[in-house]
Amino acid sequence: MQSFNQGIGRWSGSAEVFDGMGRFLGNGADVRYVQRLDDGRVRIDVAFIGPFKHAGTYFITDHGDHRRYHGPANIGYAEAFGDSVVDANAYWPALGLSQRLMLFVLPDGNAQLSLALMSRGEQMLYAVVGQNDRVMGDQAPLPTLVSGASYDLATDPSAGRGVVMVHRAGVWRGIIQGCDRSRQPLGSAEVIEHVLPSSEGLYVEWRGGLVDPAPVSCRLRSNGYLAWSLPEQPMAGSYSLSGGRALSGHFHMLSSGLRCWRRDVVSHHGDIKAVLRFWYRGGERVGVEYGFLTFTPAQEGGGHG
Repeated sequence: MQSFNQGIGRWSGSAEVFDGMGRFLGNGADVRYVQRLDDGRVRIDVAFIGPFKHAGTYFITDHGDHRRYHGPANIGYAEAFGDSVVDANAYWPALGLSQRLMLFVLPDGNAQLSLALMSRGEQMLYAVVGQNDRVMGDQAPLPTLVSGASYDLATDPSAGRGVVMVHRAGVWRGIIQGCDRSRQPLGSAEVIEHVLPSSEGLYVEWRGGLVDPAPVSCRLRSNGYLAWSLPEQPMAGSYSLSGGRALSGHFHMLSSGLRCWRRDVVSHHGDIKAVLRFWYRGGERVGVEYGFLTFTPAQEGGGHG
């Protein structure tokens, strides 16, 4: 049975907030205090100050493979995968915003990566890319920030970094875990992703995994805010980007007939990314994969092949 043990404590960090078109709006400061109550519930006290602001409290009950958010600040439902991954669908009444959230606790247990897609109806208003650190002692660490003014960075798809992190030439490699449609474990497997910028935009290749491990490649065009496949590719689809650090989108695998909703979030330093993949046949979910990949630049790890 999954637990909240890794999340108990005080957390402080920074977020990068983008509008629904992927334009940088500004940074946010995120502070939360997570405590287990005597009745078994978990209480979350949270404050977020940024392009939108909110402070409040909500309560969570743990039901093993899922969690319920009982409000008042946050109402909804979350699935737990392993002991460190949460996928939530929730609603923040004070903001009038629905949230699709992926949250990963990094392997050392002292940092979190997250991507929150905030919508009103079907219109996405904000994408929030977060990285929080566990507070040790009395003083929270200073957040990692890229200096700059939102006036200038709103037209920069890299949000001041000078590079779209998920599109850097190189190789992402790591071990992921997964479960099937009944949430039964599938074990673990290696995943390798090759990325190679090209004159047309981008070449990507996936191989490995648990649900659909056959190698598949795709050529994409990208404007830094969006990426989409070119015609007649074995993998077809598109995704949205947030500051070059996060992506979310759907791809269709022509050989297997499966659809993959993938979400990636890269750490501030760009060396690790959390990946969450939901696999579907039509509207039926057939598997989930999740884990961490590390990056090797092309000059060290070579190109693709």
